[in-house]
Amino acid sequence: MALPKFNNPIFELTLPSTGQAIKYRPFLVKEQKILLLALEGNDQKDVLTAIKQIVGNCAIDEVDPSKIALFDLEYFFMRLRAKSIGETIDLRLRHPTGKNSDNEECEHMTPTTLALLEVEVQKTDEHTDKIILDEETGIGIKLKYPNVDMAIASAKTVEGKNQMDVATDAIINSIEYIFDKETVYKKEDSTKKELIEFIENLSQDQYVKLTKFFESMPKLKHKVEWTCGKCGCKDEITLEGLSNFFGFWWDLKI
Repeated sequence: MALPKFNNPIFELTLPSTGQAIKYRPFLVKEQKILLLALEGNDQKDVLTAIKQIVGNCAIDEVDPSKIALFDLEYFFMRLRAKSIGETIDLRLRHPTGKNSDNEECEHMTPTTLALLEVEVQKTDEHTDKIILDEETGIGIKLKYPNVDMAIASAKTVEGKNQMDVATDAIINSIEYIFDKETVYKKEDSTKKELIEFIENLSQDQYVKLTKFFESMPKLKHKVEWTCGKCGCKDEITLEGLSNFFGFWWDLKI
């Protein structure tokens, strides 16, 4: 005999990058198991893969978690966790430098609470995804936001590479197209070797313009302020990206 089924509540969120409204259900025991197994392994690739799978399972409206911007996925998962487990998490914080505002040593751990629904994706006014590299020729690059598959691939290949190679890989993976005043050059029409040569022939100033895209792009970000329970001094810490939030989530009641 078929067993009865539960009617799960349905919630809605808006993806920060596109404004698309997405309906979703809370994650269930089966998704909780996926996340716990990934967290136990303490491997960034496994955690990202688990988050992608859970978001895909819980989204009611059609959305491909592999294709949305990584910060959209992080935002989605943050909302999902809030509606599935609870809208707050308990933190224990101490002065980041080990000293308080009076320059006295204090490593006391103070309990505080973080309201997950207050955490938003923050954007900067100067951010742009269309970077002009040369004003005279009009040469520039249109970049797209990294997605979770790009982050997983990057985590797999970072080991053994220097910082410049890692940054160059991130830029190439994010290219949508290259353009000048006359023509648009689609990424798929160029080989990886040609793209690498194009990036390596940039001046330092041009290269910095591209790296600023990643530095200034929208991020899941939240400032937590608290008063130390021992010395009474106020302090603050800024959490940025799920990897930062997950630092407090290893002993989550997930």
